Amino acid sequence: MTEIYQWLNKEKSRYYVIDVQKDADDGIALKHSWGGCHSNRGGKKSLLVQSDEEIEKYIGQMMKRRKSRGYELVSPAQM
Repeated sequence: MTEIYQWLNKEKSRYYVIDVQKDADDGIALKHSWGGCHSNRGGKKSLLVQSDEEIEKYIGQMMKRRKSRGYELVSPAQM
């Protein structure tokens, strides 16, 4: 199962994406990517978590952080 969260900062033309990937071994990886909408600059990182509760907590924190930096959640729809 894969769930994708995407944020966009239209003013600065930047994006931030978290791809939640659950594999068959009950491992959960949060794959982050970010960068400019019109450039090749950006980065990636992965974070391993153990439970759905950790995912919800982490995504909630990221929503607050992205909002405070001028990003808008574009996918999935507002929770």
